[in-house]
Amino acid sequence: MKRIFTLVLSVIASVTMFAQRPTATINQVNDMLQGATLYVVLDNNPINDYNSEIRKAVEKNWTLTPFKFIHIDVLDSTKLQNPKNAFLVPVTTVFVEDKDSVKYLFLSLWIGGEYETLSDLPEVCTFPLCYDLSDEFEMTYKLPAIVAFFNKHVQAIPSNPALLKDKKFASYTKKKKSISGKTIYMVKHEQTPLFDEPSEISAINPLAKVSICEDRDDLEKVIRRKEANALFLHIVGWTDEEMVQNGEMIPGRCYKILMDTEGNLYYFAFHKMAGNASPNLNGMQAKDWKTLATFKK
Repeated sequence: MKRIFTLVLSVIASVTMFAQRPTATINQVNDMLQGATLYVVLDNNPINDYNSEIRKAVEKNWTLTPFKFIHIDVLDSTKLQNPKNAFLVPVTTVFVEDKDSVKYLFLSLWIGGEYETLSDLPEVCTFPLCYDLSDEFEMTYKLPAIVAFFNKHVQAIPSNPALLKDKKFASYTKKKKSISGKTIYMVKHEQTPLFDEPSEISAINPLAKVSICEDRDDLEKVIRRKEANALFLHIVGWTDEEMVQNGEMIPGRCYKILMDTEGNLYYFAFHKMAGNASPNLNGMQAKDWKTLATFKK
């Protein structure tokens, strides 16, 4: 199993970033859009899959500012404390309010400045990628659409500052964009066995035209080609044997994200899964499919 690197800087003792980071202000975002350099942080391992995939994703989908790629070992305080710099970096996150020790990997966009520690750098946006235990191969192929989302999201902030708030993703779900005429691609093993076949889903959501991908390769092609009228499900949940500890699935959140290949978000939600819960709690639930059936815009 290959694992994505955890952000570790020589100037910082802590390697885990808790979900208590300060939020960037609208003025900081405006300044960023006026010519900041985006530093895309890479692992020191030259053959890391994340490195090659994030490079391609940024080169093809980030248009807002100049960008540079930088290996983590040369990301020093001089760059971090420069307010004209922004940083796109994968970060291990623990939600202290969940009262568990589950770690997730998020892709985060930070703005530099004269702050005392790395933890003080303000955040513009963060997006869940996978459980920290997961194989990076499970999600790196989705990075083109995720980076495209960041590009659109940041561009929209000046006219909609609410996109900086904690519940920023709710604003996309509230648009209730219809899935009618779209094809939803999903990887079978990411879903609950209750809803991993088109007939099971259409029984509760007649609007849902679903295409099952037996593995990631089929979905990767859809995303890479940016196929028209294609949506896909990004699930952050139980994916493999690494999620089992002491005979039980580890407790944690299951994120359910529906987006298109151009980075437009249709649906964002999560639910909690108990450690001894059934695999039926992984992926989209009946209430999620029923909610999507009400979206008419």
